[in-house]
Amino acid sequence: MLKQVKTKNGWVQGLSGNNARISVFKGIPFAAPPIEKNRWRAPQPPDNWDGILEAYKFAPISVQDTPGLSDDIYCREWHVDPEIDMNEDCLYLNIWTPAKAANDKLPVLVWFFGGAFQWGYTPEMEFNGENIAKRGVIVVSVNYRLGALGFLTHPEISKEAPDAPANFGLLDQQAGLKWVRDNISAFGGNPDNVTIAGQSAGGASVFSHMGSDSSRGLFHKAVIFSGIFKNPLGDDELMTPKLLKDAEKLGETFFEYLGVNTLEEARALNACYIRDKYAAYREKYPFFSIVIDNAFLEDEPYNLALQGKSKDIPLLTGNTSDEFIVFVREEKDGTEDTDIEVASSVIEGGAKTVLNSRSVNGYYYRFEADIPGSDNPGTFHSVDLWFFFETLSACHRPFDGHHYDLADQMCSYFTNFVKSGNPNGLDFKGNKLPTWNLYSNASPFEMKFTPDGALGSLSVNSPATNRLAGQAVNPYLPSWEYIPDGEPYVFGDRVYVYGSHDYFNGHAFCLGDYVCWSAPVNDLGNWKYEGVIYERIADPLNTKNNMCLYAPDVTQGPDGRYYLYYVLDRVSVVSVAVCDTPAGKYEFLGYVHYEDGALLGQKAGDEPQFDPGVMTVGKDVYLYTGFCGQGDATRHGAMMTVLCEDMLTIKQAPKIIIPGSMYSKGTGFEGHAFFEAPSIRERNGKYYLIYSSEVMHELCYATSDRIDGEYKYGGVIISNSDIGIDSYKPVDMPTAYGANNHGSMVEINGKWYIFYHRHTHNTWYSRQGCAEKIEFTEDGHIIQAEMTSCGLNGSPLRDDIEYPAYIVCNMFTDIPHTYVGESHVPMVTQEGKDNDKNEGYITNIAASATLGFKYFDFNGVKEIELTLRGYANGRLLIKASIDGDVLAEIPLEHSTVWEKYRVPCLLPDGVHPLYISYTGQGSVSLKAFRFIH
Repeated sequence: MLKQVKTKNGWVQGLSGNNARISVFKGIPFAAPPIEKNRWRAPQPPDNWDGILEAYKFAPISVQDTPGLSDDIYCREWHVDPEIDMNEDCLYLNIWTPAKAANDKLPVLVWFFGGAFQWGYTPEMEFNGENIAKRGVIVVSVNYRLGALGFLTHPEISKEAPDAPANFGLLDQQAGLKWVRDNISAFGGNPDNVTIAGQSAGGASVFSHMGSDSSRGLFHKAVIFSGIFKNPLGDDELMTPKLLKDAEKLGETFFEYLGVNTLEEARALNACYIRDKYAAYREKYPFFSIVIDNAFLEDEPYNLALQGKSKDIPLLTGNTSDEFIVFVREEKDGTEDTDIEVASSVIEGGAKTVLNSRSVNGYYYRFEADIPGSDNPGTFHSVDLWFFFETLSACHRPFDGHHYDLADQMCSYFTNFVKSGNPNGLDFKGNKLPTWNLYSNASPFEMKFTPDGALGSLSVNSPATNRLAGQAVNPYLPSWEYIPDGEPYVFGDRVYVYGSHDYFNGHAFCLGDYVCWSAPVNDLGNWKYEGVIYERIADPLNTKNNMCLYAPDVTQGPDGRYYLYYVLDRVSVVSVAVCDTPAGKYEFLGYVHYEDGALLGQKAGDEPQFDPGVMTVGKDVYLYTGFCGQGDATRHGAMMTVLCEDMLTIKQAPKIIIPGSMYSKGTGFEGHAFFEAPSIRERNGKYYLIYSSEVMHELCYATSDRIDGEYKYGGVIISNSDIGIDSYKPVDMPTAYGANNHGSMVEINGKWYIFYHRHTHNTWYSRQGCAEKIEFTEDGHIIQAEMTSCGLNGSPLRDDIEYPAYIVCNMFTDIPHTYVGESHVPMVTQEGKDNDKNEGYITNIAASATLGFKYFDFNGVKEIELTLRGYANGRLLIKASIDGDVLAEIPLEHSTVWEKYRVPCLLPDGVHPLYISYTGQGSVSLKAFRFIH
């Protein structure tokens, strides 16, 4: 084994590791000490030395808060030693090499530790590189400056060194990479096969180097464990890089805090004094962290990645399932109610977005293992490091055999990727690892590290897995997509859905740009994201981007092109955009207007325009609009306007065709008068005008033999509270929390479906698209459709796969509520914020709550398994009908992590629903369920 190696600066002597086949070199200087004049300066080359440097022990750690003095989980886990040597002279690296000769050309892993850029060090016990090295990889761990000494910025520093004014900790890492490039071949490594890897802030470091031009060529693959890509909860002091000018102002404030006026005076201060003052400073001011300095970084690494400016190399990334837990406490009767908890992963959305932005190999993992210990820690941020480094034996936790088997798999995946950019291959025992497929938007494959080992699957929050073994479900789009007001059309061999665009947990309706989704007419579970088809700012009236795009509609004009009609939220005129294809980029065309140029909605006598529905017949275009608030006598009802072939000019002025509530008496529309959302369709020579009625939760229809003729009330097509359905419950009983409704119907392969939306997160503003098959009587009457989980599937769902809980169609308690907004009721929600592609789940399942899933074709089911978490002390009751016998009971305990509960349950053969009710204290969340034969 290599024990003495000559570097560019001199000879170093290493020792055998615990494994005699591994040589270990600790404390090799890769830069000059960053002290005195080198403080707050880019790292300088190290001095040469005479003789042989004994690289036997770790060098001092970077100046930081003394480890081991707190009672937080990280001080319990590995920052345990308050006596560890600490010094500002800290720029050293460590090497574990299995090479026998300098010409072995082994792959190289360079590791950057995490710790929010404020804490952490290479001697942490979990970072022992021996078990990676024994798999044929050279491991290099690089120390770097932290906190105020590593990331302070100040105008004097910028003036002194404009080419390196900030990010000294990242420049330290870069200096370590340059040292590896120049020296690693002497340790048996291949400088042309270098992988950089890091966790948390170390992962953010890797991401930063990928976006930095000055780091290009120093590495060839990247691994980011729980990397800080971008905080989905908004900009913050740590995760969002600061602009140089803003960071300089903070530096000036810190100098005042230190009691110094100049950079020279600050450099003369004791490093531990600076550390202690910085600890107090952090209580009032932001942390010092990454800076967009226009030298090392030109923009946020996240933005650079999405712009295609980040180094496009093989990337492996992922996160634990319980990264950062946020408990939301609500006040009830003047006291805190801790029954409600929300877990928020600030990692996963960024990781998947970055993977989707790339053109080369990308792999995603989720760590879901069971972590033992009396503190019940769950899969907390950083715990997967014990497994990737296969260092469980150094941990205080009582790991057993299956944990060690999982660590073998994870460490093997890690080293396989370091070797080739592909994690697949054999584990250390010579067994073939489960296949880890590439991740992409079209095929979002996740490798899950579970108590049962490595289990690969497609993510259930994606278009590909919304198919669920070739099936369609409700909602028909991914659970993180919020497209209400759906207008479905078949163009060619695909069905396209156009709607408005809500945000998850949004503060208002329709906050997003228009996007489009489509599916093959023969595969209605296989929805494809077509992208943004029209931006909010595309309308000349909305260049300030301060208005929303309300519900649109699309029609194919006489010229064969596609026309998008919409109304902005604060301007009651109808806008039109046009595109050559159904789902291309629409361009603004103009506003609907009279021949004299006056805009529809602004001429004397016009009523405000709202929610356009449109149909082209020959060379004429029929436009339906309107909004009638209850008690508003100024609004008369739904209007029909005829347009000319140019799609803009009015040929026939508006006329009222369906009355609002103030004018419905004696018309046949009483109790179901027009509210909003007109949409026109034709079937068998009869025209159906679909609309949202005055009670909001229902979509009704009126019919006429002429498109411009007298319309008669027909009935209710769908209620998003399921009121009016008496097949499984009393007719007036609401079994879902509804609110406003909007949609339309479409024929697909000879079958008709109604598209509508449901509400999530117990709010009006996060709506998801659903659909149900509808049936007609011989005279054209529509039979009201029941809300189901199977929707577009056309048949009951299978009983042999796991289903996500968000396909729920019934949610209610023993206190009936028709509309969303009631407190402490079950609801579908997700983690993170909008644009985080996180899987939906049900939360707030408390006493008397019932969930319904319909329908399944059961055959020989013997057990049921539910994935649950929450502060609960009670039982879940399993039934096969809303008021049926209890077929199984699941006792619950408090748990902050997702856990699987499995009990015997003989569900009856045949087509039945699944109902789950809760009795007890506290509340629980449901993520998924499956049936076992």
